Amino acid sequence: MATTTARVTPGMHNPSISAQTVRNRLREARLRSCRPVVRQVLTRHQRQQRTVWAQTHHRWTRQDWQKVLFTDESRFCLT
Repeated sequence: MATTTARVTPGMHNPSISAQTVRNRLREARLRSCRPVVRQVLTRHQRQQRTVWAQTHHRWTRQDWQKVLFTDESRFCLT
C-alpha cells in the first residue's frame, strides 16, 4: 500500500514523503498494483498426475507439440 511504503521510505530532502507522492511516482513509472488471484490448492493426487504428465512429455519435439490444440481454460456461462 502507498501509505505503508511512504511510512517506511525516507525522502531525499524530507525525512518523510506522502502516500500521494508514492502513488504519483509509481504512476510515472507505469507501475500498477494488482490483487493476487485466489485459486484452489491442488490435492496430492492432482500434483502427482501433473508430475507424471510432465515426465511423459518432457522429451517431446516441436513436431509433437504442433499436433496439440491448446484451448482457453476460461470459465463462462452462456445463459
